[in-house]
Amino acid sequence: MLRLIRRPAYPGELNHELVWPAAFLGGAVFAWGWFWSGLQLPQCLFMRLTGLPCLGCGGTRCARNLVHLDFGQAFLFHPGFFLVVTLAALWTIYSAVFWIRRDTLRLRLFIEPAADRRLRILFVIVLVVHWVWQCYYLTR
Repeated sequence: MLRLIRRPAYPGELNHELVWPAAFLGGAVFAWGWFWSGLQLPQCLFMRLTGLPCLGCGGTRCARNLVHLDFGQAFLFHPGFFLVVTLAALWTIYSAVFWIRRDTLRLRLFIEPAADRRLRILFVIVLVVHWVWQCYYLTR
């Protein structure tokens, strides 16, 4: 269904082991500087109009708690963003090992064509469950 495979890079392929860790580290430094400076973000327009959180609501509070190393509260504010940050950190560690070892085989996610539709449906279900959690946790 979903597998990790190791393969050589294709000609002209994006260098994921360089681009994404650089983006993650740049975003982490930016977030750290933003939150420690005390700057505020504008309110969510969707929440102000509907009274319900959007799919991104709680992400800033999650990031703020991650900067302060409060992982439990970060997860509660936005489990999806917490998962993305965790996976980005793991990818950054993998990339560092990849570059240190001067590896020629790259780790890639492979989705079997037969499972593609099921994974898309599962993704939508996860988004709905995530939004229900946000509506519960962020509006109480």
